[in-house]
Amino acid sequence: MTLLLTIVLIAWLLTFATLILNLLTVPRLRVRQPRGTPLVSVIIPARDEERAIESTVRALLAQTYRALEVIVVNDRSTDATGEILARIAAEDPRLVVLTGEEPSPGWLGKPWALAQGSRTARGKLLLFVDADILYQPDAVAAAVAEMEARGAPMITLFPRFVMRGFWEHVAMPNLPLFGFLFLPLWLSNRTTITALGAGGGTGNLVRRDVYDSLGGHDALKDSVVDDVALARLFRRGGHRTLFFRADDFVSVRMYHGLREVVHGFTKNLFSVFGRSYPAAAFFFFGAIVFHLLPYVLAAFGNRLALAIVGVITLARLIFFAAAGYRIDNALFGHPPMMLVWQWITLRSVWYTGIRRQLLWRGRTYDAKATRFGAD
Repeated sequence: MTLLLTIVLIAWLLTFATLILNLLTVPRLRVRQPRGTPLVSVIIPARDEERAIESTVRALLAQTYRALEVIVVNDRSTDATGEILARIAAEDPRLVVLTGEEPSPGWLGKPWALAQGSRTARGKLLLFVDADILYQPDAVAAAVAEMEARGAPMITLFPRFVMRGFWEHVAMPNLPLFGFLFLPLWLSNRTTITALGAGGGTGNLVRRDVYDSLGGHDALKDSVVDDVALARLFRRGGHRTLFFRADDFVSVRMYHGLREVVHGFTKNLFSVFGRSYPAAAFFFFGAIVFHLLPYVLAAFGNRLALAIVGVITLARLIFFAAAGYRIDNALFGHPPMMLVWQWITLRSVWYTGIRRQLLWRGRTYDAKATRFGAD
């Protein structure tokens, strides 16, 4: 047990070093105006999004960057999404509302909606944004300026996650925390390694000519995690993609309550493991050893375990302070967070692996016919 805990402690120290390096080197988006003003086409897929679509669209139409059109693909919504969009479109001609078609065979709904939007778009730059994202007025201008200055054909905007209630505060930090603790984002921005591509539905800004040359979303039609897959598609084509912290410009409340968190990530977590049962088992039991066992043994006074818990807590405190998350959750939320995600892992393997059912926005797909994307 001493050897195992020593290995875990060393691993956590390396993880802590990755966090610090990422926080120090990943660039932050800042207010600046681009020299040029190419037309930006914002493309939003919307299926039953009455809860957030008005705030999302109005925030984008309020951008200080004026060379902009907003294209919303109403993907067969059955709620008030269509009525809301029609009302806004009557006020501002820069909003284009497309009535989406049912997905063609072999397509998932979201990539299909994004493909339809991109075919209508007139811009030299395309900004792919989910329907529940809130942009501050200077966000698009700042993103265009960074793309212009750095010469990269794709940049991704990493948001501030808005959380409400106990379970959102417990479960949701795992998504950004995982990225900054375990992914070498500092290296990602300096290479074109495909596996290090980072994308997000909170904002993937791409050059239209490069996007088209790589096949666009037609190359990602069966991708469950299409936003990350888009970055990997660019990198597979030999292009740079850049990842920016945009906490002050972009925010998202991704899910409302524990049920939505669990259901939302069930659809794609098994695909992250390449739909491999051995890989999923390795990560599941590895998480028990790496994340949960130290807390159990620390409760019995094991010194190595106490040291590991100390490193975990320090890492969470630093990241939560940098991201503006609740500090009490940083201190006490790690075990319940991991228990929730262990449950999501099992659920994802059961539904999308064993039962082959991928449930996404009211549609059911054969999960075996899908993939992470751009792999």
